[in-house]
Amino acid sequence: MSHVTVRVLLVEDDAVDRLACRRALAAQPGYVFEVEEADTARAGLQRAHAAAPDLILLDYHLPDMDGLEFLAELAADGGEMPVPVMLLTGAQDIAIAVDAMRRGARDYLVKDGKGDYLKLLPTVIHRVLRESQAHADKREAEEQLRAAEARYRSLVEQIPAITFTAALDVPGNLLYVSPQIQRLGFSPDEWLANPDGVLNRIHPDDQARVLAAFAHSYETAEPLRCEYRLLTRNGEPRWFLDEARVVHDAAGTPLCLQGVLIDITEDKQREAELEFNRSYLEILVAERTGQLEKQTVMLRSANVNLVKEINERRQAEQTLRQSEARFRLLLESAGEGIYGVDTEGRCTFVNETALAMLGYARDELLGRETHSLIHHSHADGSAYPAEECPIYDAFRKGQPTHGLMELLWRKDGSSFPAEYSAQPLREAGQDAERASGAVMVFRDVAEAQALRHLLSYQATHDALTGLVNRQEFERRLERVLVEPRSDGEEYALLYLDLDRFKVVNDTCGHTAGDQLLRQVTVQLHERLRDRDTLARLGGDEFGVLLEHCPLDQALRIATGLRDAVQDYRFVWEGKPFSIGASIGLVPLSATTVSVSAALAAADAACYAAKEQGRNRVHLYQPDDALLVQQQTQMQWVSRLTHALDANRFRLYQQVIAPLGRHGQGRPHHEVLLRLLDEEGRVVEPMAFVPAAERYNLMPAIDRWVVREVISHHAVHQRHAPVAERPIFAVNLSGSSLLDERLAEFVCGLLAEHGVPADMLCFEITETAAIANLSRATEFIRALKREGCLFALDDFGSGMTSFTYLKQLPVDFLKIDGSFIRTMAEDSLTRAMADAINRVAHVMAIETVAECAESAPILALLKELGVDHAQGYALARPQPLSLPEADAPVPSADGSARNAARRP
Repeated sequence: MSHVTVRVLLVEDDAVDRLACRRALAAQPGYVFEVEEADTARAGLQRAHAAAPDLILLDYHLPDMDGLEFLAELAADGGEMPVPVMLLTGAQDIAIAVDAMRRGARDYLVKDGKGDYLKLLPTVIHRVLRESQAHADKREAEEQLRAAEARYRSLVEQIPAITFTAALDVPGNLLYVSPQIQRLGFSPDEWLANPDGVLNRIHPDDQARVLAAFAHSYETAEPLRCEYRLLTRNGEPRWFLDEARVVHDAAGTPLCLQGVLIDITEDKQREAELEFNRSYLEILVAERTGQLEKQTVMLRSANVNLVKEINERRQAEQTLRQSEARFRLLLESAGEGIYGVDTEGRCTFVNETALAMLGYARDELLGRETHSLIHHSHADGSAYPAEECPIYDAFRKGQPTHGLMELLWRKDGSSFPAEYSAQPLREAGQDAERASGAVMVFRDVAEAQALRHLLSYQATHDALTGLVNRQEFERRLERVLVEPRSDGEEYALLYLDLDRFKVVNDTCGHTAGDQLLRQVTVQLHERLRDRDTLARLGGDEFGVLLEHCPLDQALRIATGLRDAVQDYRFVWEGKPFSIGASIGLVPLSATTVSVSAALAAADAACYAAKEQGRNRVHLYQPDDALLVQQQTQMQWVSRLTHALDANRFRLYQQVIAPLGRHGQGRPHHEVLLRLLDEEGRVVEPMAFVPAAERYNLMPAIDRWVVREVISHHAVHQRHAPVAERPIFAVNLSGSSLLDERLAEFVCGLLAEHGVPADMLCFEITETAAIANLSRATEFIRALKREGCLFALDDFGSGMTSFTYLKQLPVDFLKIDGSFIRTMAEDSLTRAMADAINRVAHVMAIETVAECAESAPILALLKELGVDHAQGYALARPQPLSLPEADAPVPSADGSARNAARRP
């Protein structure tokens, strides 16, 4: 069995989706899909132009551009898609998919969570390829038509007659005339520019007759055949035979008049001679044939009338047969069911579509009363009297009906909903007020109704959990807020965020996370009343609308939900996980102004619950100190965004000085971040970093710091000797560790500016590293392969430091300042710092003591063998400036040495 080979270019940045698509195509019989993959839009464009695939499968969300931009670049050269493109998009992107089809995409598929779209993928590709081939065939046919038109024009312009095309709106207005018009002394452009066209050169004696002939042809669409004289430029009359006909389009609409002008001047001269001779002969025989002519006139008249009557009858019979054939063809080719009934409701005709939908043979319906066969009962099985059936109103009352719904019954006893129209049937010669029957047209709408219900459900429910989605939840919340309330009616809103959900998601994968959300949904449902609304607002966040619920009851319900989540144990592949729930509770009063205000208050209360230790319920109160703090952080969002746009962040540095005899290493500085406010005052990071971390602005800020350090500072010292090349220690937030493209971003900047990778040391806090252990390990290893250094910051502040230290390939370990500040007075913290230092040295990791703020502390650090120190005892933070050749840098013993910084 032969297979059709189809070359497919799959442009998808998600490796899992690419694999799923490849498997779905490989399982399709009858085709051999040669799949080439690209994980970025730019790579996809290059391969599309280089390999010319048969089809492109395009994901809308790509890292370097979206699907619409891809389509624009693909079609940029010729304005037309060189390759058929099918868009793969998410369920929320339907409007975008439609816009993509307007821009040249041939089709689209919606990627759902269950992977059902993969089952449709080969079929849709087959249809797209078939439509693309049809499109190519159409273009080829159009090219052939243009070539044929060129050949026809060349042929027309070589014949001895004058060919022309005239408009139908104004008699004589020419749309085209062939070059042979020059025989009359005129150019084609002169005749085309004259609105009267041919009429202005007709001999005055012929004009009335010619105009009448043109008008008759225009009105009746009959061919024009007329002889008349045209005047040349010098006024000489010449006889022409004008033969033309009206051209119609496929629908029968008249378009124009096309014809030829044949010079018959010489024929007319010969006719004149013949006419003279004929007249002479007629005079000779007139007297001899007079009697015979009188007899033949009568016979001819009778014969003409007989022939005319026979011809008219034959024409009428032929027209009737053609009309019946067209009606039968229309009836049988219609996609809707069509049948006719007489005034008794008996079937008079029925088409094949109706028979197929109803399950009857034609002989089983013709002549039988239709109501008792196909619409005799209601949906519940109760009898449906014919007198109540609105279908029969078409012939009972003579009134047409359109767009009505009726339940129709098949021969096998099953039924289906149908949309139908009924038109009264009146025959010629009958009373206009009385119908002789009716014609029914119906179609099965069961699938359309099911699809409409499905789309309605999908538009209001979350695909993963089956709960109402955020849009539907907000609609119900708005209804509660706008509807008038009677006295004593109370409502409440809960905002629930799962605690430690990310641990399950990162440890076991998104499949486990999805299963956890589904199981938590069941647990929450069991603690709610039937009238309550539970919705998934996004991610691991849920909303609950409590109607007719006093505040004390709402608190009990919220506490029950928290307990249900806390007591639940999720098990995945034999590993148990415990989670919690932080819940914000907001009473909905008449003063709640809007849905957004209610949700914002609930979110703030939920955040306050998390800040107080998680896994608790927090009741919203307008004067709550925690909520005031959160609102302050929210105000920082716009300030920080504007600061990024206005470049108002500033970089400072603090020396990390070597200790001991072997401490004369490379210059080492920690890069610190400051902000200039609107009045130019320096703002410390603790004022704005919590807000930046809370609202996910730290990844953008971290990227700004990395770019500034590489492009404005490290680049100026990249050629220094290795021993004098400085190390810039840059802090990374926990949210930046989740940025899968950060390593690529750093490598790109290093390559662009030619900066050695060992000039960068990334500091990651112990808490952030442990919270994202797998991602942190992957990130560290990726950049260490390039040569970057890493430091584990605030070490010792966590409870499992030594457990995870061996999994993190770091170069420096920064002992938390809480141990260093008190080590001169507290032997316990000194012993803990000593233990951390010894473990690090066993693992060949250099140590850095933070918060070294006095000379006694520096002396103790040297005694313990700590490698480096950082703190006010050495240097305070200073603005990070461009390097100067002789700027001194203090060392641990108070001496100075040169380094790439300003004092």
